[in-house]
Amino acid sequence: MKSTWSKLHLTLKIGLIVFVLGSGPLLILLGLDTLGIIDAGNGVGPGILAMLSFYPSIILIIIGSIITYRKRNKLSL
Repeated sequence: MKSTWSKLHLTLKIGLIVFVLGSGPLLILLGLDTLGIIDAGNGVGPGILAMLSFYPSIILIIIGSIITYRKRNKLSL
């Protein structure tokens, strides 16, 4: 039986990975700073990374979702 991850189109997989790796450091930094575990200070580096990777990842996720949806509907017909 195939896993859910293997059923997704490659474009969708790349978009999700870019989103997590691009926005993840900033979200982790903000979360740890809010909890008081670390003093984040200046989050410019992770912020720039998130800014540069957010829109391309969203575009890839949308395109990959459409391709995956069309492929699934073609198989079910």
